[in-house]
Amino acid sequence: MQNPILWYLKGMAMGAADVVPGVSGGTIAFLMGIYERLLEAIGSFSIPTLRLLLKGEYKTFAVRTDLVFLVSLFAGIAMSFITFAKLFKYLLANHEVLTMSFFFGLIIATVWVVGRRIKEWNSSTIIWFLIGAALAIGISFSGTVEGSSNPFYLFLCGFIAICSMILPGVSGSFVLLLLGNYALIIGTISDLPSAILNFDLAGIMAGLWVIIPFALGAVTGILSFAKVLSWLFNNYENSLLAILTGFVLGSLSIIYPWKKVLRSEIIHGKEKVLETMRYIPEIDTHFFMAVGLMILGAILVASIEYFGNKELR
Repeated sequence: MQNPILWYLKGMAMGAADVVPGVSGGTIAFLMGIYERLLEAIGSFSIPTLRLLLKGEYKTFAVRTDLVFLVSLFAGIAMSFITFAKLFKYLLANHEVLTMSFFFGLIIATVWVVGRRIKEWNSSTIIWFLIGAALAIGISFSGTVEGSSNPFYLFLCGFIAICSMILPGVSGSFVLLLLGNYALIIGTISDLPSAILNFDLAGIMAGLWVIIPFALGAVTGILSFAKVLSWLFNNYENSLLAILTGFVLGSLSIIYPWKKVLRSEIIHGKEKVLETMRYIPEIDTHFFMAVGLMILGAILVASIEYFGNKELR
């Protein structure tokens, strides 16, 4: 059944998740029951389907590529990016502990949701689970590289980030953080609409200089990687879900809310954190607010899972 409004809203949920380091839009798609359909729709783009477009067979092209679904979903993702980029930028800058506590709750519940889809636990799935957890923990304790506005590097960032974003359990935004370009991309997405509305030509050109190569990398990545991922799900679903469950569990060390900055430096007028230390918080009002937000995050994921399964039934 065609339901563009529902797909648009689901796209907004995916976009909101993808803005946040450590939270996966692919997981949201997975929870809402549209993940495999998304992979199949993206994977349907090929030379034969593009020939349909060139021949003017628009209706057949739209049906073959599930175009209404894709356009509705990606319109929601784009709108969510624009809407929430400023919000999350503000929340992470001014209420980091509370915001990260909410994300921590989201991820705790996601471990259970993704893990329960594993059909059989055996020695192989346990090994893949441990590999996934080790990968995430290793990433969380590694340093970030310095970013760059070089178009070729931005293309690479777009390619890698989009491949991460469509994996359930893997955060494209956190990958951008590791590549050193999270602040640049989020800042550009946040500022470009204002520059366009104010007819700020310099701001528009600066924004496009970042967005265009990043978007080209993302398009290239999603068209090439979706087919591979679809094949993996069809042939190695249990192993793939196990490594993703482990990765989600391990990423809790990334999202842990209580951290102290031990070492930082100022680069181009902005602080870059070089080293942090996790600590056990004091039991006070702020702590209980953080725990409450964790519970709220977990309830949100459980609700998405419930309504996603209800629609599938």
